[in-house]
Amino acid sequence: MTMVSPPSDPSASDPVAVIEPVDDSGASIADGDSAVGRVNNPPATARLLIIGGGMTAFGIVRRLLKDGPSDRWNVEIFAAESEPPYDRVALSDRFNGRDEASFELAPRDWYQQRNVALHLRCRIESIDRDNRQIIDQNGHRHDYDTLVLATGSRAWVPPIDGADLDGVFVYRTMEDLRRIERHVRDRGATTGAVIGGGLLGLEAAAVLDQLGVATSVIERAPGLMPRQLGTAGAARLRRHVESLGIDVHVVRRLRQIVQNASGDQADDAAALSLQFENAADLPTDIIIVAAGVRPHDELARSCGLPVGSRGGIVVDDTMRTDDPNIYAAGECVCHRGVVHGLVAPCYRMADVVADQLRDPSGPGDDRFEGADSSAKLKLLGIDVATAGESIGSMSTGTVIDFADDDGYRKLLLRHGRIVGAAGVGDWPQWPQIRDAIDRGQTLMPWHRRRFAIAGSPWAAGEALPVALWNSDAIICSCHRIRHDAITAAIDAGASDVQSIGVATGAGTACGSCRSLVCELAGAPPAPRRMTRGGRAMLAASVVAAAMIVIWMVSAPVAMATSVQDSWRQIDVLWRSDLARQITGWTTLALMAIGLLFSLRKRAGWFRWGSYGFWRAAHGVLGSAMLIGVAVHSGLRVGENLNLALSMCLMALSVAGSAAGVLSALEPRLRSSAAMRVRWLRPRLTTLHTLLFWPLPTLIAAHVVSFYWFSS
Repeated sequence: MTMVSPPSDPSASDPVAVIEPVDDSGASIADGDSAVGRVNNPPATARLLIIGGGMTAFGIVRRLLKDGPSDRWNVEIFAAESEPPYDRVALSDRFNGRDEASFELAPRDWYQQRNVALHLRCRIESIDRDNRQIIDQNGHRHDYDTLVLATGSRAWVPPIDGADLDGVFVYRTMEDLRRIERHVRDRGATTGAVIGGGLLGLEAAAVLDQLGVATSVIERAPGLMPRQLGTAGAARLRRHVESLGIDVHVVRRLRQIVQNASGDQADDAAALSLQFENAADLPTDIIIVAAGVRPHDELARSCGLPVGSRGGIVVDDTMRTDDPNIYAAGECVCHRGVVHGLVAPCYRMADVVADQLRDPSGPGDDRFEGADSSAKLKLLGIDVATAGESIGSMSTGTVIDFADDDGYRKLLLRHGRIVGAAGVGDWPQWPQIRDAIDRGQTLMPWHRRRFAIAGSPWAAGEALPVALWNSDAIICSCHRIRHDAITAAIDAGASDVQSIGVATGAGTACGSCRSLVCELAGAPPAPRRMTRGGRAMLAASVVAAAMIVIWMVSAPVAMATSVQDSWRQIDVLWRSDLARQITGWTTLALMAIGLLFSLRKRAGWFRWGSYGFWRAAHGVLGSAMLIGVAVHSGLRVGENLNLALSMCLMALSVAGSAAGVLSALEPRLRSSAAMRVRWLRPRLTTLHTLLFWPLPTLIAAHVVSFYWFSS
């Protein structure tokens, strides 16, 4: 076996790295010209060449050679990048401490074991269809019997003046991440901007944020992902993004990018500026353009294959192009006028291509007729899920939604059936929702009402556990792995997520189905952790609840009975007007500071500190305020006006402490308990808010009466 390792900074003229196949004895079967990656083909085999080294190309080979080397095909993959196929969906995890090697979709010896030649840094320049050859960057020709184009897509850069300046990057590949990281490190970048507020843009913002760069997201539309999420969902996502300290600028029309005169390594001034048609300039040190992608269809265009009006290699339902010897799959194709950009449709295309090539007696029966468009991603720490039709493409139907402090969910109905869904935040019932969309399940009126009230169409226990789902229910939407395939793997001895993933591929793409796989296998799921500030919020709420109990069951603090009584040094707190003013105004100040949480939650201009921090601070200050009230009043509830004030404050604290406990514990709860908490907590929060409104009037009357009647 011979393996040529890529240099650290490859260029177009670098030699091609190749992972060569081996024969039964373990010896290399390459012709020795490893610099160009030519492979001597075993006799009586057809040459299958795949252009593209992404997830779709790997998916085709994995499916075609799932049982080992092929007796029919000698397979070669030509990849322009320097890495073997890797997980592009999770690229931003690179800055969470994940090792680069762990992104690879298969170990290096996987290719040798299946006699697959993997040519790295080998860019194909053209296709000679008449002679069935492809020509690489060095002019070498490679013969094929069947060719598959899996060239993927490229980052699209809008025609903006200055987009080619130093410090402007795209976000698409592992090498893009390395360049971004080097620029931030070498230039000492402290501010960054991302052009684009879609999925790719928010992932790019997460990258800059993880690198410690103060980040702004620039979006031309009125919200983040408004087509997929709708207005309310886009607003909820924006609040979350801004709660992390990332600025969001919407409805921004970018005119040009300019190099600042003082923007160099020696100065503190930003190196670049974004200039808008409708807003002030935004200085920044680094810019990532994440405005979308376009199909890599240049090879098809140059050799005369038809492409769609908006790009993409035109294919039929068997993924065959206009040339019977050439297939295409993935983000580079246009199928029935649609270019798919998610991993699930691309893997479904890989299924079809592999089925067409697997049977030597003739093409397979599998057909691509569209695919599951659902996606569940974690963007900047929050789940964003979409499935089925979106509001932007839905001409008729009904929308029902649910919102609470933690997120937003909506269902799209047509003729009473679920045809689409979207959500921002944790949605435990998402797999059942996705399955209901696949089946076109009807929602009865009581299901719709329950969703609007509790965020789930099904009552506790009404939604079937995954073990009782139908055998043809899709568990892994990326690979289209069905319930019966996973249970078969479990019956064959696979007992955890990793072994099931090796056997079936489930959970090896976006990972959103791993909890379902765990449940099927009977393996313990990953522990759910409290949100930021959750422990402080829980402790403060428990202290507040304890203070309320003490106030309700304890007798008022007694006054000293004589001037010689040592207690007289303590009860000065209630005899002295000055002491009462100090404790009273201190308590009022604690309440006022605690109210900053309401600003953080509702005011768009107040963005200092995270949402979790202010929620915890609100609870801590509320508990401190109760202690202050106890000191100020000596645990007396008073009479008349003071009694009304005490009762209002006590009721306010009861609702607040209960909501705080549930808010802190909710991420750790599951199943029916979590559903009941999600139904109850928003109501406690609303009650807590309503009970606050009489408080300012009662406090003002108390203060006025104190000064009016004091000596």
